[in-house]
Amino acid sequence: MEGTPKKTPSKDKRIRRTAVNIIMICLAGIMLVSGWKLFTIWRGYQADRSVYEKISEEAGDDEDSIDFDALREINPDVIGWLYYEDTVIDYPVVQGENNEVYLSMLFDRTWGGCGTLFADCITEAPFKQFNTIVYGHHMKDGTMFACLKELRDPEYCKEHPKLELSTPEGRFDLEIWAFLNEPADSKIYTTNIEGEENKQAYLDLTENLADYTTDVNVTTEDRLVMLSTCAYEFEDARYIIACRMVPQN
Repeated sequence: MEGTPKKTPSKDKRIRRTAVNIIMICLAGIMLVSGWKLFTIWRGYQADRSVYEKISEEAGDDEDSIDFDALREINPDVIGWLYYEDTVIDYPVVQGENNEVYLSMLFDRTWGGCGTLFADCITEAPFKQFNTIVYGHHMKDGTMFACLKELRDPEYCKEHPKLELSTPEGRFDLEIWAFLNEPADSKIYTTNIEGEENKQAYLDLTENLADYTTDVNVTTEDRLVMLSTCAYEFEDARYIIACRMVPQN
């Protein structure tokens, strides 16, 4: 008895099957490449965090004192240590010869995407003059200055009204005075301000540009610390936190 002859797939079906196989292979390749990239990014975040955990240990276990001698042995550019309760901010602050070097250099002078918190390089006397601008990355893993975005909400500011700054000269509270969302070329990025009139003009500018201000009273006799990080509300946007620097008792 003769069997039923097998049907030969049509040319169109063979083409479709080949196309589907190629697409599946391509998708698998894309998933593998994307997964590797995500793993590489995650591994970079973990490596950067490990460096700063070690730096924190070098800074000392005493909450009331930072070992700046030990930190200078690691990096002589260190000028302070910034801490913000209930956040990840617990980092050293440096001042480099320009404003690019610490964008991708960790405190121990190795490469790292999160960089280091740094004062504007042209500041003549950081934390000692009328205003000091400190920059930090807005990292996607929530490190560095990413948490400053929470201060968009005035209620969050009320619950977290100050940061702490340690310098070789002493310890200070940074009382949050104003929150701003400004472009990168804003006039707020001015430092080395001298003279009563110019200082008052800067205070007025800050208040006028602010999304909100707190009940912290600031005068031309005070010292300001302006914390700046990237924002994403518009192109080249920046979050800026204006703080009054007050010596701790």
